[in-house]
Amino acid sequence: MAEPERSPEEIRAILADLAEFQEIDRETIQVRRQLASLSPKLPALDARLAQKEQEIEKLATRKSDPGKERPRLEREVRELENSIEEHSKRLMEVKTNKEYAAVNQEIEILRQKIDALETRILEMIEDEDVHEKRVGQARQRLERVRAESQEEKRRIEERIRSKNETLSRLAGERERRRTAIPADVLAIYDRLSQRHPGDVVVPAVRNHCGGCHLSLVSQKMVEIRQMKQFVRCEGCLRLFSGEAES
Repeated sequence: MAEPERSPEEIRAILADLAEFQEIDRETIQVRRQLASLSPKLPALDARLAQKEQEIEKLATRKSDPGKERPRLEREVRELENSIEEHSKRLMEVKTNKEYAAVNQEIEILRQKIDALETRILEMIEDEDVHEKRVGQARQRLERVRAESQEEKRRIEERIRSKNETLSRLAGERERRRTAIPADVLAIYDRLSQRHPGDVVVPAVRNHCGGCHLSLVSQKMVEIRQMKQFVRCEGCLRLFSGEAES
């Protein structure tokens, strides 16, 4: 279908409107890319926090079960103390120095066993205290991470909200400007936008297409300068807005 007859001034005015219309598309593309990069950050923050919580849980349950080991050792200490008490009673009953010395030796062995057990119990208590301190410190770090994550999520959600508002504003502005562009020109723009989104209207730059950089023959440059009709690149089919200033 033949193009409607238009003066160079009309064509340049339409191209100027189309360039402004294209700027809206470019900004829309940029904002959508920014949104696409923001959205995955929210689940990433949740995953990071969940990982920290799992690490704390593993740390908290890493120690040996005090409900089994320490009571068993303490029970052995009490049994040994009872044995010492029984041996002490025997000392009152022995008849010879030899028997007395033998019972004392048995008592000393029992006391050494008690000392070893009590040392082990103290080590366990110290280990548990150190462990609890590490767990407490880790929980404090977790709270800081949780607070930081919440603040970062708030900032991201605010940016997402702002970007969506910008998209809404751009969509309204695009629709308003679209009505000022002739339908036949819009049809060309829409088709080319599928191939070159946000990059349909370009200048000629130093005798080259500003889009695909194809070298332009002299006659094409004359057509661009005269702008008696819409001039398109023979390579990428983009619309020329004019000649860029050197």
